[in-house]
Amino acid sequence: MSTTATLVTGGAGFIGSHVVDHLVRDGVPVVVIDNLSNTTRRLIQPHLDSGAAVLHELDVLDTDAVAEIMAGGVGRVIHLAASVDMRVALENNWIDIEQSILATRSVLEAMRHSGVGHITFSSSSTVYGEPSIRPTAEHHGPMLPISVYGAAKLGAEGLISAYNHLYGIEGAIFRFGNVVGGRMNHGVIFDFLRKLERDPKRLEVLGDGLQRKNYFLAEDCARGIIELAHHANGGVLVANLGTTDTVTVTRIAEIVLAELGLDAEIAFGTGVRGWPGDVPVVEFDLSRAHELGWTASKQSEEAIREAVRRLIQEESHG
Repeated sequence: MSTTATLVTGGAGFIGSHVVDHLVRDGVPVVVIDNLSNTTRRLIQPHLDSGAAVLHELDVLDTDAVAEIMAGGVGRVIHLAASVDMRVALENNWIDIEQSILATRSVLEAMRHSGVGHITFSSSSTVYGEPSIRPTAEHHGPMLPISVYGAAKLGAEGLISAYNHLYGIEGAIFRFGNVVGGRMNHGVIFDFLRKLERDPKRLEVLGDGLQRKNYFLAEDCARGIIELAHHANGGVLVANLGTTDTVTVTRIAEIVLAELGLDAEIAFGTGVRGWPGDVPVVEFDLSRAHELGWTASKQSEEAIREAVRRLIQEESHG
């Protein structure tokens, strides 16, 4: 068993709880920092009860408190704490600046002062904006995000690069496609299920339904960021994680209806975007992750169907 702990910021959330599951299975002591603003203790409660993980309920913007926790025996940081839904920031985009750029700077400062030498960061396909080349590889540029969410993620990536060069902090940056699975509390699948609860006869789709993106399971995401991080080799690794295929929003709606056994009308909106800043097509070049030994266990449509089934089961069990 590892003698040093891994600190997971945002570790009580959707992706974070899957990361904690993976670390605990590997016998790694886990320290979680989460302000519980978008989740509860429930997703990691079994690990808290067993003593395999410890939760500190605080905001990562409290640099001194985070540094004190790190000084207690943390060997590396998996930094997942962030705003999770870019639509939330359409009215007040300060949340993305604060929760991505300033929060990452706070975590990096705490690492610098406590001597922790590695950070793994959850970035996003949104940093690419609307790339001219698809499938899009990590070296694509210039990257011109079309949302403050994407701009803030890109800014956080820049800070990690700077702290590597200035202070020797190793970084692994993973740009996620759309992560799906059980425990979700946002995203297109979650939204569709909530809409159909309210009206099982009609399903409203934001945009024309032709938006297509890649989707992969949360446990595959967790496995990727844990198993590939060591390839940073003292520098900064940047890698896409997702699937090589894509699924349209229309197809997702059809899968949700089929799994629920409903025959509802699908009502489409107008325009190619679901909301301002939405990137209609996300298609990844995954050569780097595949060369490093990681592939998703299911392609996009299989992952969508599995996520729908898990969420329905969770709902039926309260």
